Amino acid sequence: MYRAHLSKDGFSMNHSESMDNQPSVANALPSMDEEQLEKLFDRVLEGVQEGATFKDMYGISSDTMEEIYAHAYGFYQQGRLDEAESLFRLLCIYDFHNADYALGLGAVFQLKKRYEKALDVYAMAYTIGGGSDERAMFYAGECNLLLRRLGKARLCFETVLEDARDSRFAAKAQAYLDAMAGGAGSKCD
Repeated sequence: MYRAHLSKDGFSMNHSESMDNQPSVANALPSMDEEQLEKLFDRVLEGVQEGATFKDMYGISSDTMEEIYAHAYGFYQQGRLDEAESLFRLLCIYDFHNADYALGLGAVFQLKKRYEKALDVYAMAYTIGGGSDERAMFYAGECNLLLRRLGKARLCFETVLEDARDSRFAAKAQAYLDAMAGGAGSKCD
């Protein structure tokens, strides 16, 4: 696991498991000169290109990430969407391999009626999930439906039916398809 830390020689990143007694990178940034900042950027970029997340590089535990997720989800459930958005964005930035974080951010955008943005984030979640997570495709179908893109919505719901592992999503997708078929005279894209 990559770990980032500062020493008297500057910033370094390694695979060590312990960050004990290491100064925080964030606290040291203001005191770094341009050359040190350039080295920091290069090493962070190298780590990301090798698949490391900021969570890994900064030694943030999975428990901490789950606590942040719980707060983000709590804000979402309370309708405090701006706070939820901020935390879900943070989660996505720090661990861009977790589809649940992207789904949470997409759900916030969907509730805020920012359907285009939600579609982008759901596409990211679907990709992160390896194309096997019907939740992202289902919610993308809802957003397309709300944007009156009936053809795209239909494709999303049909994909959910083909690939669904969760019968609840399959049943909901079928209900949308049935309702759309009932209004077959509507314009499709």
